[in-house]
Parts: sequence; structure tokens; C-alpha cells
Amino acid sequence: MTTTLYLVRHAQSLPLMHQPEPDWALSPAGEAQATGLVPALAPLGITRIYTSPYRRCRDTLVPFADACGLEIAVHEGLRERRIAGQWVPDFREVWRRSWEDFSFALDGGECSWTCRARIAAAVDELVHRHPGETLALGSHGNALALFLHFVEPAFGVHDASAIRTPEILKVTHSDGRYHWRRDFHAGAGFEVLATDFRLTPGIVA
Repeated sequence: MTTTLYLVRHAQSLPLMHQPEPDWALSPAGEAQATGLVPALAPLGITRIYTSPYRRCRDTLVPFADACGLEIAVHEGLRERRIAGQWVPDFREVWRRSWEDFSFALDGGECSWTCRARIAAAVDELVHRHPGETLALGSHGNALALFLHFVEPAFGVHDASAIRTPEILKVTHSDGRYHWRRDFHAGAGFEVLATDFRLTPGIVA
């Protein structure tokens, strides 16, 4: 029996220094991307949607859920890796170090090993809860990259940096193993829609 997972990275967000990260909304471009995801996701046979509790993940999948009459369930294990207890202005340096040393963590933050174990456990739980179904799992770039590292240990920082906003990645589970379907493509329309995550607006005071 094969369970199919479509891992959906959220659309472009709008970081605000004065706002807790879980509350960050989508940017205007991200809102348009969320709407544009509907025709990309609709043909995939998705029967259930789970997302991170962070607002930007839920808002990314609301247009698709509404169009297809599906409910969105929140799973805490799909949340983003916690970088630190406060805003970190030099995230790119933290990103680099986190891939060089999976045990590296700032005060109040998670190391890569911890986040990888958490999201892998969350996905395992959902796969065993819904065997043979097709699920959309809304999460974040860092967390999804670490899950793909769990699936394929050769997955590294260059692969992680190629995950766009939004992104749709296909993973299947059968015979107790996960398989990342690298040949999956969401279509030409989606290729126009997705943007490099580095284009996310900077701090908006």
C-alpha cells in the first residue's frame, strides 16, 4: 500500500519584527501565489490537508481547501524549526552553520537534529493514520528540507536552498520506506508562480 505525500512549502510571507513569527501573514505576492496554487494542487487527488500551526502555512492552503471542499487540520509537528528566542538578523549565517553542524543551535532554538526528528515523527504519525491516502502537508522550508534529509541523507544545503516559495514536493511511503520523487513537476503554471525564498521581503518595522 502506497501513501502519497505532497509537501507544500508556504507562499511568500511578510516578516514583521514586532510580531511573533507564528503570526506572520503572507505578503501580497504570497496571497496571489496561494490562489495560484489551486490549479496546481487540484489534479493531485489530495484527500486530506494538514498544516503547521503557523499562519502563513494555513493561509497558503486555504484557497485550495475552499475550492475542493476539504478541511485543514493543524499538526504541531509540522511547525518551522525554532531558530532562537528572539529575532535573528543574520539568518543566512545560521542557515549555513545549521547544515554544517546539525547539533548547532542558538539560545532558545532547535538544532537541525531536533527539528528533523520532530517533523519525521509527525509525518510518520500521519502516514500510519491515513494509509493509502494522498495528503497535502503544509510546512516550512527549513523543516521540509530536514525531512528530505531524513529520507535521503545526501540531501544538503544546496538542495535545501533550491526549495522555493511556494513549493510542492512529492514523497511516497510504501513497504516501510519513504521515497522522494524528484521527477515530480507541478506544471508550467506553477513554475511561473514559485519564487526564490531569498526574495521574501526583509524586516518590515
